[in-house]
Amino acid sequence: MALGLAFTFAASGAAAAPQQPLPSAVVPASVATQVSVVVPLIVPSGSGGLLDAETLADYTEPLGILTRQLDAIEGQPVSVAIDPMILASIRVLGSSAPPTAREWLQRLSVLSNPTVPLPYANADPTLVTQNGSAETLEPLSFDFALNSANFSTAEPATDAVTTPAPIDVGTDEVPPFPSTQQLLAWDFDLENFLFPRPDTVVSSDLEAFAASEYDTVVLSSNNVSRAEGAGSVLDVDGVRVLVSDADASAAMHTALGSTLDVDVVDADAALAAAVQAAGAKQSAATASVLITVDHSMEMSAARLDSALTSLITHPAITIVPLTELAAAPQSAAMIVDSPHSEDRLGDVARLIAAAAKERSFFAIAADPAALISERRLNLLDVLGSIPSDNPADWLTDVNRFLVDSRDTLSAIAVVESSDSLLLADNGFLPVSVSNGLGQAVTVYITVKPRTALLAVGDSRVELHIEPNSQAKGNVPVQSLSNGMVEVTVSLSSSTGLPIGSSEVRDINVQAGWETPIVLALAILVFLIFGVGFVRSSLRRKKPASE
Repeated sequence: MALGLAFTFAASGAAAAPQQPLPSAVVPASVATQVSVVVPLIVPSGSGGLLDAETLADYTEPLGILTRQLDAIEGQPVSVAIDPMILASIRVLGSSAPPTAREWLQRLSVLSNPTVPLPYANADPTLVTQNGSAETLEPLSFDFALNSANFSTAEPATDAVTTPAPIDVGTDEVPPFPSTQQLLAWDFDLENFLFPRPDTVVSSDLEAFAASEYDTVVLSSNNVSRAEGAGSVLDVDGVRVLVSDADASAAMHTALGSTLDVDVVDADAALAAAVQAAGAKQSAATASVLITVDHSMEMSAARLDSALTSLITHPAITIVPLTELAAAPQSAAMIVDSPHSEDRLGDVARLIAAAAKERSFFAIAADPAALISERRLNLLDVLGSIPSDNPADWLTDVNRFLVDSRDTLSAIAVVESSDSLLLADNGFLPVSVSNGLGQAVTVYITVKPRTALLAVGDSRVELHIEPNSQAKGNVPVQSLSNGMVEVTVSLSSSTGLPIGSSEVRDINVQAGWETPIVLALAILVFLIFGVGFVRSSLRRKKPASE
């Protein structure tokens, strides 16, 4: 479980009476520092992009992860960054969502704290943009996961974009059928807000962020170059950047991770000192400091309360909402490229390539969009894996996705068969195909002889296969000469895309045997009926005395 915290500071007068802006480029200790705190709500990766009912029930029980997070921020002067996956996971279940999950969502909705969005599944957007994507990856649809029995209507309302999000209507009511927009909707105080992982952004990423309509991005101070005295609100190529101070962030990380009483006191004091030091580097007009906590940290409500108290009670610090900081004047700045490692980007390139193959493959399915949408959520879940000291954790998630992709692409296959015997001049070669997908598919069978002993009447035979079943297609063939013929049996989509692997099969062609066999069978039938007829006649002619 991981939480991210962000603390923002902007200089203002400590005294009650207004003060004139200081001409110096350095803020003296007597000037108070305004602090804004942002606490992201996230859950561990590995859910596949949607939390199931059992997991939600576990996370939202009295001692569950999500309940503990809500307990920690409730009553605190913080803003909340919400992973939309949590919202969608509860809402997609409709009336079948665990009562504790629905109550948790209602409890979140009535908090007075300002809110901002996180990337879906807390996915790291720069892993994709640094692999050449012109935009960030977002969820496509949740229709595959919706059961109309859990909703009061069979389809979303025509004004689904503007109507209130479903399931936020009370834990005892059945919500209306939701659209994708409703499942992700929240009344965020800062829309188009992007929170990448610290020290992961390069200059070209900003173009992709802007193309995805993000206009506010949080970056580490190590990731930007700003003029002396500039504050934490910057303008980089037309994008508003909120800068988190690396030193102050490290101090907050230490404070939240302290356990011994003496360490807690020292860490909280060091946090306050780091805040003052970061603010003192900036001019009085623009001084501000943003602190973010490592996403891999397990947050304690007691430690968060202690850290916040050390800031609230400090005479030179005042806490304000993040929205107030974001409205401060912006200073021009530049990106200091901080790319991902080549190994990590290489892993993501394999994920993206696998997902592209799947999209083409799913064209054979009755509802390709449902399969593509589900796998998109799986991919976002992997991209939400938090880097750790043990790279095996990341590789485990990557390999799991790739194995699932391989299994998916091999779910449609020609069933192995023994050698065939073809006695007629014209006949059919039966080909059985299995479908391991949860959807009906339509494929085309192609048979190609490797010698000229056999001719194929139809180069592409269409075959429809129900989910998780087999079906047989008959390919018309014509015998041209006797002998063993090797044929290659393969499958393809309607567009000619190869499906699965081909199979080589032997056919024993015995052209011309059809007529003699039929004649022999006719003679045999004639003899049987002839003998029966003679015997019947002889019995009728026999005298009764005999």
